[in-house]
Amino acid sequence: MCVETKPRFLLFVLLLLFVSHTTCFSIVGDTLLVGQSLSASETLISQNGAFQLRFFKSGPSVNIYLGIWYKNFGNTINVWVANRESPSNDPASSKLELSADGNLVLLMNSTKTVWSTALASSMSNASTAEAVLLDDGNFVVRDGSNPPTIYWQSFDYPTDTWLPGGKLGINKHTGQLFIEWNRSHRYWSSGDWNGEIFALVPEMRLNNILKFSHLSNENESYFTYSVCNTSILSRTVIDVSGQMQQLVWLGDFRDWFPLWSQPDQVDVYGLCGAFEVFNENSASYDCECLKGFEPLVQNDWSSGCVRKSPLQCENKRSVGKEDGFLKISYLTLPANSKTYQKESAERCRLDCIEICSCVAYADNNNGGCLLWEGDLMNLKQSAIAAGRAGEEIYVRLAASELELQIGNGTGMALYI
Repeated sequence: MCVETKPRFLLFVLLLLFVSHTTCFSIVGDTLLVGQSLSASETLISQNGAFQLRFFKSGPSVNIYLGIWYKNFGNTINVWVANRESPSNDPASSKLELSADGNLVLLMNSTKTVWSTALASSMSNASTAEAVLLDDGNFVVRDGSNPPTIYWQSFDYPTDTWLPGGKLGINKHTGQLFIEWNRSHRYWSSGDWNGEIFALVPEMRLNNILKFSHLSNENESYFTYSVCNTSILSRTVIDVSGQMQQLVWLGDFRDWFPLWSQPDQVDVYGLCGAFEVFNENSASYDCECLKGFEPLVQNDWSSGCVRKSPLQCENKRSVGKEDGFLKISYLTLPANSKTYQKESAERCRLDCIEICSCVAYADNNNGGCLLWEGDLMNLKQSAIAAGRAGEEIYVRLAASELELQIGNGTGMALYI
């Protein structure tokens, strides 16, 4: 199994930054028995008091989610969400119930199922089932008469956080972990597991806080870790930058500190949205729209950019000046191009202008032509000295935008 991401980033997970607006809870212990339920005003607390399971809201939204949180960090750190893709919108009628067949069911209006563990009817005795929030943050459905028998566990369905004791599947053929963008583009791998660490994460060797293990059998192959000192808290997350980070809580400093992070931010695929450039020259690593484009959502670079002016080729009446191209230099080019060999730069330009879906072209300096259709992703402004040669791309713009950019309507310009 590989580590993959959904929009925007998912490592075995989806990145969730939720802020709770619910402030009053009553504690009902750490266990639900068959027929019992947890209302939106109640919470389960693990026996050691480290974790809590409760309902919460996401920002100003009316949507209601069920999640696991660190109990001693207020409303700031969520480690698992049950129904991130199917929220409830009625806190008064929302409840989590352990049903007679042993399934956990999140209900709204008493009858509508919002989320469920959807277990097959293979329990030997569903009447003895119990749902327990364990001390390691794992929420399980198990056989109450034989607790080691676990029917379902939240550790098998992580979101943005991987806790000690959780399993992270490893590709059995390569012995590696992967991070993917949008389930389609693999932008980082851990390297081979050598029995102690992953080859591309040498920082794993530099601490005596955590112990890493790889276990493999006929049914599964997975990677896990534990904390050497159980009084220390640790978690592994995919954060908003698209990086995997191993964090530990240092009580003396009252803060979380990274032991390691991978990959480097500049190597994260899709860090900036469509038609945006990641600027390596900026100290703050800014994302900015290409010339002739503007943010789809103001103050939200992850949403990407859209054209300020529509292309002439998209006008069915075919009136107005022909589209042109703006030359942008010192870039790392997107990978999703179509390649045509032995074509001149002029032929490449003509090929692109004849295809309305073509948004950019480039000369690969080897007598070939590169064309891009659809969104331009993963453009990076290279951190090199001005005046040095770099890769160039010609981005298609409406004639009106070209005139605004260079003032002479020639359709060509250079900016850094």
